[in-house]
Amino acid sequence: MGIVRVFLIFILLQFAYAAKNNNIITVVTTDNWEPFNMIYGGRLQGIGIDFWKLVAKKAGIKYKFKVVKKWSDVLENIKNNKAALTVSTGITDDRKTYAVFSKPYVTYPLVIATKNNIGFIFEINFLKNKKIALGDNFTAAKLMMKNYPYLNYIFVKSTDKALEMVNNSEVFGAVDILPVVAYKINKYEYNNLKVAGEIPIKFKVRFMLSKKYAYLLPKINKAIDEITYNEKEAIYERYITPVKKYFFTSNEIFLYFLIFTSLMIMVLLWIYSLKNELKFLQKNKLHDLNKDYDKLTGTLNKEKLKEVIEEKLKNNKAFSLIMFDIRGFKNINKFYGHHFGDITLLELVSLIKSVLKKEELFARYKGGSFVIVSNDIEVKACERAREIYDTVKSFEFSIVQNLESTFVVKTVYSRENADDVLESLEKELIKIKKINIFFKC
Repeated sequence: MGIVRVFLIFILLQFAYAAKNNNIITVVTTDNWEPFNMIYGGRLQGIGIDFWKLVAKKAGIKYKFKVVKKWSDVLENIKNNKAALTVSTGITDDRKTYAVFSKPYVTYPLVIATKNNIGFIFEINFLKNKKIALGDNFTAAKLMMKNYPYLNYIFVKSTDKALEMVNNSEVFGAVDILPVVAYKINKYEYNNLKVAGEIPIKFKVRFMLSKKYAYLLPKINKAIDEITYNEKEAIYERYITPVKKYFFTSNEIFLYFLIFTSLMIMVLLWIYSLKNELKFLQKNKLHDLNKDYDKLTGTLNKEKLKEVIEEKLKNNKAFSLIMFDIRGFKNINKFYGHHFGDITLLELVSLIKSVLKKEELFARYKGGSFVIVSNDIEVKACERAREIYDTVKSFEFSIVQNLESTFVVKTVYSRENADDVLESLEKELIKIKKINIFFKC
C-alpha cells in the first residue's frame, strides 16, 4: 500500500506541475526591432515588451518569452500554435486567417527617412519612380503595399538595413513606424539622414494572438483600457530620452577638449567658405529656386513673409496676421530629441494646411512659431484665428499628447514696415505666454 500511495502522490504532482505549466503562455518576439523589442543590458526590453508586461500584470496572465531571429519566425510560431501571442504588430488581411488582434495600445504614423538634402515630402506621389526600402513582411510593408501598390519597393531583412541603404544612396528612402526610425537615426548617429515626411497611414500597434488563444482577448483588451496616461508616458520616455553622462575622467575631458577645438576650427573654416560662396552667388545673381520656402516644413520662410507683408502694406488695405506657436517647443527638442521635434512641427504644418483658405498665406517665423496672413480683419479675423486654435487644441500629436498652443491676432491698418509689425506681434505672443494666456485677439 505504501508503494501505491507514493506512486499516486507522484502522479498527482505530475498533473499539478502540468496544470501549472499549461497556465503559462509563450510570448514570441524578435530582439531586433528597436525600440519596441531589443536586448539591452543583457535582457529583453522595449516599448512593446514593457506594454505587454504591464498588460499581463493587470490581466493576471503568466507567460514566458521566446526570442527568435526573424519576423517571419514570429509569424510561423503564431500560425502553428507554437506561441500564444506576439507583442508589437498590426492587422493585415493575411494574418486574420490564423490570428486575432487586441485593441491598439499605442498609435504612431509611418514616416520616411531620406538624406538631409531632401526637402519635406508633402505628397506621396513625390515617391513615384523612387526606390523605397521596407522590412520584408513587416506591418509597415503590408500597409504601404495595400495603400500605394504602384511605388517601387525594395524589401530588406530589417529597418537597420533599410536605413543603411539610404545612407549609402542605394535607395531614396526607408519607411517604418516613427519611433523606430527616429530611435535608429539617433542611436546609430546617421547624421546625414532625417525624417523627411509623414506617410498618411497610422500604425496601430497591437498584440497578435494565435486563434487557439483567442479566449485571452477580453482580458487583454480590458487591461489595455486600464492603462493610464502616466503609465504610457513612463514607457515612452524610457526609450526615447537620451542617456546622459554627467561625470568624466580627466583623459576624457582632455579628449573632448581636443575634439571641441577641432570642431570649432572646422566650423570657422566652413563659415569662411560659406561667406565666400554667398558673395559669389550674389555677384552672379544665382538664386535657389526654393529660396522662398522653409526647408523643413515647406511653408514660406521669414524673409518671404516680410516681402508679403510689405506688399500688402503698400496696398493700403487692412489685413490681419495670426501668429502662433507650440508651447514648450524647445523642451520637446531638448527632452525627446530634434527628430521628434521636427515630426511635431510637420504634423502641425500638415494640420494647418488642411484647414487653410485659398487666399491665406502660411509661413514659418522662427523655431516653433508660425504666421498666417489673412484678408479677414477685426472680428472676422478673431473668429478665424479661434477656429484654427480649436483645431490645433483638439489634434492628437504623435510625440507628446495634450500639447498647448498660443495664438495672437493683429489687424494691420497703417503703413508700418514688416519688421515692426512682426516684432510687436512676437512681443505680444511672449507676453501672454508669461501670464499663461493661450489666445488673445
